[in-house]
Amino acid sequence: MGLSVAISGGIVTFAIIYAMVSFSSEVGDSAKVGTSQAQMANNMFQRLQTDVTMSNLTAQNTVGPATFQITNTGNTLLWNYDNFDVIITYQENGTLAQQLLGQHPTVTEALTYSPTCASLMADRWCISSIQNDYVHKGLIDPGEVANVEVQPANVPWKASTFTAEFGTDNGVTTSESVSTT
Repeated sequence: MGLSVAISGGIVTFAIIYAMVSFSSEVGDSAKVGTSQAQMANNMFQRLQTDVTMSNLTAQNTVGPATFQITNTGNTLLWNYDNFDVIITYQENGTLAQQLLGQHPTVTEALTYSPTCASLMADRWCISSIQNDYVHKGLIDPGEVANVEVQPANVPWKASTFTAEFGTDNGVTTSESVSTT
């Protein structure tokens, strides 16, 4: 009788310990899901509060940069420039042979942020200035307008369409197209 009580006590103890370990694992997984849901809700809230518009896009068929303005029309502070997306699409002037044949390849470039506009290299974009930048210097507060320069890798073809797309780090985008001059 004593042996059966010891065996059944061992089985019950093992079952209790197993249930406790399984329960704590479930609680940990539930906490991870809850944290993930909270982060997702925060990201969605930030996205809903973010809005930008693009204006005054100018592009020439020269070696110089194209320019445009970004207005922060939302309620969030824009600052994480390294994680912003700037994409340009245009027809390049091409080689002399391509020009003679009337061929002007379409190029799409994803540009990299440069903290300075001095000697802006190809495939780079920068903020040359921010209008009325009084509150957070160098950051785009709600209502402020950033003057942006983009440097294409190639010379755009005259009278072609030049398109710039701008996206914030939380996925809000704006774009504009012009004819190069």
